[in-house]
Amino acid sequence: MENKWQLSARAEEKAPGNGDAACPSGGVDTVTTLVENKRAQLVVIAQDVDPVELGVFLPALCRKMGVPYCITKGKARLGRLVHRKTCSTVAFTQVNSEDKGALAKLVEAIWTSYSN
Repeated sequence: MENKWQLSARAEEKAPGNGDAACPSGGVDTVTTLVENKRAQLVVIAQDVDPVELGVFLPALCRKMGVPYCITKGKARLGRLVHRKTCSTVAFTQVNSEDKGALAKLVEAIWTSYSN
């Protein structure tokens, strides 16, 4: 049996915003939910997704919801980002305060490139 203070300490460790603020979320279902709830700040989609419909559906959803997105090559590159073998989509929801300026510049460049 664990004590009450041990349970509360474990819950504080798992609380959102503790240590994993810059950890991106991967997977099509997770990213779709984050975009629909407007919690994603940036969505990265792999070029070689299978089935191809995912590569068409997510950019349309991102445009509709006003979420910036970009397409990169290689599911393996995105997989390394989320510590998996491959990953077709990644969404950034929270960013460390010291990296917010870099994210803003990246989002600005993405908006100018993908706005057409």
